[in-house]
Amino acid sequence: MDYAAWLSRKLGKTFRLPTEAEWEYAARGGTNTRYYWGDDPEHKLACDYANVLDKKNFDTVGIRVSLQGEGFDCDDPYAFSAPVGQFKPNAWGLQDMLGNVWEWVADC
Repeated sequence: MDYAAWLSRKLGKTFRLPTEAEWEYAARGGTNTRYYWGDDPEHKLACDYANVLDKKNFDTVGIRVSLQGEGFDCDDPYAFSAPVGQFKPNAWGLQDMLGNVWEWVADC
């Protein structure tokens, strides 16, 4: 919120964090599937669209637990945050909507 306030002062426009509902709407990109890349029950496409915890980075991040005790079968070099735009966008062209860093919203 401090950054949004600073940016608003700097540029003379109003910036704010989205509400959770606004964020969800933008992240989904108009889809009705479980994830914005499809239903994908085995999470294989997650690695193309989000910086998720891949198995090869377990030691780097120092944990051994993730979804059902396993990480994703990804092979990206990002154990923590990734540079902007490294993963595929949703249907509306928005990138980095899931994973990578926390999704900060204005409401709890």
